[in-house]
Amino acid sequence: MDIWYSPNEINFQREENIWLICHLETLSGGKWPPEYRETGYIGSSRSGIGHAPFETPIQFAAEIKERLKTTKRAGETLVWEVQHGAEEYRDLSPFAKRALNYISGWRRRRIPFPEWLAQSKYREGRLY
Repeated sequence: MDIWYSPNEINFQREENIWLICHLETLSGGKWPPEYRETGYIGSSRSGIGHAPFETPIQFAAEIKERLKTTKRAGETLVWEVQHGAEEYRDLSPFAKRALNYISGWRRRRIPFPEWLAQSKYREGRLY
């Protein structure tokens, strides 16, 4: 994956969530994935906030895990697909896309996933 995000750039949009899921293990370990630059220098990222450097990656990992937990099986499918090569939204199955759409956005959704899913199917004209 050629894209890299600093903690300040994360707004939990689709592409950012895919990136976070792809690096979930590193983030859970308290490290922010390094930025690979053309010069060959591997830099590190700091959030600029006055706390321990391991806190920011762990907080992002915890947030994405909590969002995924609310989607249950769809979230598990999303994680599996991203960890097995899906790097873009178009590479995902419809089931995983629904989970990604649900967890995306600056704030967590207040409506439960099954209810949101039913409403989105109704809006799209699909009643299955």
